[in-house]
Amino acid sequence: MEIRVILVDDEEDSNQVLKNLLQKFCPQVTVIGEALNVTDAKILIENLRPDAVFLDIQMPGGNGFSLLKKVKDIPFDVIFVTSYDKYALEAIRLSALHYLLKPIEVEELRNAVERLEKRVLGKELQRNQILNAIHNMEEGDKKITLHTRDQVVFLSLGQITHMESDRNYTIIYTNNREKYISSKHLGEYEEMLNRHEHFFRANKSCIVNIQYITSYSKGEPCMLTIANTCEQEVSRRKKQELLELIKMRE
Repeated sequence: MEIRVILVDDEEDSNQVLKNLLQKFCPQVTVIGEALNVTDAKILIENLRPDAVFLDIQMPGGNGFSLLKKVKDIPFDVIFVTSYDKYALEAIRLSALHYLLKPIEVEELRNAVERLEKRVLGKELQRNQILNAIHNMEEGDKKITLHTRDQVVFLSLGQITHMESDRNYTIIYTNNREKYISSKHLGEYEEMLNRHEHFFRANKSCIVNIQYITSYSKGEPCMLTIANTCEQEVSRRKKQELLELIKMRE
């Protein structure tokens, strides 16, 4: 399988060394982008949606930790690559998949990629299982499976009013005012639901079931009222798509 990664390091030579090591010793990894600073890295991540990011910590314009704070929805794994071991505890706190010290040892790199491959395979298997389950169900019976702390919940798509991103988690709200926390990120749910006409990505942090939109404002910003309980802003580039979807329901 192909594992798509982005390299982020303020030293171009360091990116090139890591890229060469990956090409030589980890052929399953494809480098789809490289960045030398936090600003460019954020743009690459949002546009390319990699499986993982190899991330330096000390960089101009903000460190690797600040980059992760700027990315609201983190659907990728992080492997820190640094010359300093003093950041290890912070990396662990942020649930980094691995922590590589420069100069990079081939065996450590292989170990990191092996762990990454298992994670990517697991996500792909889980995603396919859910997609197949949704595809095989009748429209009115479509459900998603939620693994909460102490139980497994089968939730009908028709019950869901909206979903909100909470970094690596997703909060799912229902029409009976219950909410569930899922360990899947919002991007995974967007992919699962892209065949379902009632769900709409209103902004980077929210997916809305348009059946529960009770009103929206005509001006800027465009605000949706969902099930008469909460409001969500629609990003400018999404407003026309929303209006077309609403018009189809009339």
